[in-house]
Amino acid sequence: MRTLALSAVLCLGVAFPGLAQHLTGNRSCATNSYAEAMRAQHPSLGKQQQRVQQAVQQKLQEQRQWQHLRAATTITIPVVFHVLYSEEAQNISDEQILSQLAVLNADFRRRNADAANTPSYFSPYAADTRIEFCLAITDPNGDPTTGITRTQTYRTEFDYAYDFIKKPENGGANAWDTNRYLNIWVGNVKDNVLGYASMPGTTLPHLDGVVLHYTAVGAAPANKFGTEYNMGRTATHEVGHWLGLSHIWGDDAASCSDSDGISDTPNQEYYSTDCEGGIRVSCDNGPYGDMYQNYMDYSADACMNLFTHGQAAYMNAVVSTSRSRLLSSLACSAAIRSDFGMALEADSLVVAGESIQFAAAPEGVRATEWLWEFEGGVPATSTQESPTVTYPQPGKYNVKLTVRNGSTSDTEVKEDFVHVTVSDLTVYPNPASDYIYIEQPARIVVRHLELVNSVGKTVLTAETRHRALQLDVQHLPPGVYFLRLTSTNGTEIRRISIVR
Repeated sequence: MRTLALSAVLCLGVAFPGLAQHLTGNRSCATNSYAEAMRAQHPSLGKQQQRVQQAVQQKLQEQRQWQHLRAATTITIPVVFHVLYSEEAQNISDEQILSQLAVLNADFRRRNADAANTPSYFSPYAADTRIEFCLAITDPNGDPTTGITRTQTYRTEFDYAYDFIKKPENGGANAWDTNRYLNIWVGNVKDNVLGYASMPGTTLPHLDGVVLHYTAVGAAPANKFGTEYNMGRTATHEVGHWLGLSHIWGDDAASCSDSDGISDTPNQEYYSTDCEGGIRVSCDNGPYGDMYQNYMDYSADACMNLFTHGQAAYMNAVVSTSRSRLLSSLACSAAIRSDFGMALEADSLVVAGESIQFAAAPEGVRATEWLWEFEGGVPATSTQESPTVTYPQPGKYNVKLTVRNGSTSDTEVKEDFVHVTVSDLTVYPNPASDYIYIEQPARIVVRHLELVNSVGKTVLTAETRHRALQLDVQHLPPGVYFLRLTSTNGTEIRRISIVR
């Protein structure tokens, strides 16, 4: 089957001129139309998505090459649900949301009760994706959370093309850090669109996530909306998109010339609409025909029951590449991870005698205690969250931070994090016999240097790539030379004596 095309997912169900039509009574997904709208607003996203897909293909190749050495691991993705409601019926219950989480975990781990409904001829292709989902227990500030936010909005419905559901200034709710959480927005999506997702690389980072119609969240009896989409499979479908999967039939046109780019899903002509039963052959995919039980088709919820091994491998490759920062998220744990950097506009490259302001940036639960250790600094230690430290002597120095919340703690050491330079451009020794050393202060960058002899002939040239440069003069005869230094501070000449 063909490799995923740039616009790999073409979804139905929204009134967006030239892109898709709403089909009453059918599953409606606006993922591709959403991606098209985002690319129209931000043309650079097309190249970004292409880079993402190239990285995924490379990772898939690596997975195939080292599969015999790779132990099976389970990936857990933290989730936050943002509920937007203008009337009480849209303010769905915690029970309905928890039901949705359970459906996601069952479907992605092949633990769904209706896995038994997979036809025997498709069962060998059905996969445990080894991807799980947990409800976040810490928010981006490190404070406890239920993993559910609720926002009353003045908007009666949300249109995917404007993505207002993700924008507080337009009646929506901000995403939590999309590198640490899968954000799922729930609301009244316009035109009965059941959902849409941002495939990797198709939207701006702060808009990344999944959107669900409030009636399609979770499974009955927690989902009390009596539709054929009340088993939670809309989220399974849209999270599949969020993890890079295309629709099983390829694009929206009735055609056998395209595909979803996955080798073990049969090529099929068009989307399925319900639980048709039996075998439906299209695109010469006999004897077993279309895999309309696949979560990435348009079948009714009761008909869907599997991802394939190829789809599982693709999603895992996405998590290992464009969504890899999720792997280190602590949003579902009570742990803490130490990290730090410089305060706003501060720099870890300074002149001797200058001060640096540090900033703690731990992840996980909120830190309540900080213990800094500054090699070569004054003070040498601090318990402040954002201390200021002076470095009197040139050199490269380690910084260590231990953060704590009760009995939970973690330590981070960054070696040579601070680079303290001389206060002025320094050339030594003078006279020299073997080597001349040039050290640059933090505020000056030497671009080029020349060593000229007493009759004006250039005997050495060098381009500087480091703040300390060693110039070998062992092969030069003794005498007086002139070192011409071209820097961001202009050009200056130093008189150098070479002796033997």
